[in-house]
Amino acid sequence: MIRVALVGAGGMARHYRGVYARLPQVRWVLAVDVNAQELAACKELGVARTSTRFEDALADDIDMVDISTPNHLHEPQAVAALKAGKHVLLQKPMANTLEAADRILDAAATSRGTLGMFMSSYGNPAVWSIRRMIQSGALGQIQSVRARDAHRGGYFAEKGQDKWRSSRQKTGGGSFIQLSIHAVNLLQWWLDSRIGEVSAYCDNRFCPNIGGDDVTVAIARFDCGVLGTLDSGYASDGQSREVYGTAGHVRLLDGDAILQICLDEPYEDDLIRYTTPGEPAQFTMVRRRHDDVQNPYNQHRCFIEALEEGRPPHMSGEAGRQDLAVIMAAYESAERGGTVRVRARAATRPAAAPA
Repeated sequence: MIRVALVGAGGMARHYRGVYARLPQVRWVLAVDVNAQELAACKELGVARTSTRFEDALADDIDMVDISTPNHLHEPQAVAALKAGKHVLLQKPMANTLEAADRILDAAATSRGTLGMFMSSYGNPAVWSIRRMIQSGALGQIQSVRARDAHRGGYFAEKGQDKWRSSRQKTGGGSFIQLSIHAVNLLQWWLDSRIGEVSAYCDNRFCPNIGGDDVTVAIARFDCGVLGTLDSGYASDGQSREVYGTAGHVRLLDGDAILQICLDEPYEDDLIRYTTPGEPAQFTMVRRRHDDVQNPYNQHRCFIEALEEGRPPHMSGEAGRQDLAVIMAAYESAERGGTVRVRARAATRPAAAPA
């Protein structure tokens, strides 16, 4: 039985907090939040106790801390939990600065606990199917990738300094760190290759109540030679992931709900069956809830199972640090101009791609 504390029960955690009440191998010991309504909702779901103090998540009867708080709190909370020997599942982005991410990794290196990143994309079976498609060679040699992550939340944001997203310092940026980090992480995993250099433009044209960029367009070169385009926005809608190869292409659209394929040869796996070579086909994907514990790809379930079986988590802290380094390279490029190399961690950095 793994005893869990959820720190930050609102925001994104509203979509998945119920998972800890439903996983049979979990005892949901504690929910921590500054909002009484969020804590009351957790009580209704079955959490044993609630608190407004992060320090209570370090209690002896807690094995794992799920941190889903604002970006600037990730470092102090993750470091404290790891130093207390807790397992930590950390919401993206890893931190609001690269230096903070490195300090989290330093704490993880000497902790009894395991550090993992929560990236919501992996709960969708379609992203696993696309990785299999790429690895099988069905797309041929990969030439380029594209991704867009945007919504109009910033455009409609109200003025208020109490909202942490209004602070570039607290978030670490703007739309690119908040939204495109999903695509940065996923594309590197799909290609089994890190992004090595980035060139970007950033601006804030329409969202005065959001700190940092409300639009970014970046061009990335992967270590494997593939070129990629990433764009984010807080004043327009749309999400897509696209992979183009010498033998076909695949596009995941509309919030991962639509999968479009065009290949030179038939292709089949446990999710899709493509039978019209040379002709585009479209598949409607079933969206899986973030609290669906029956989904074998549910990332909270997967992290718990990895802890039980003594395996590394699906997405490591090192991968989270790499993602953040790509984001910061884009911001540096936009500020000073030109192409920027993605800053590597010191000599202890593992050579393997995100896995």
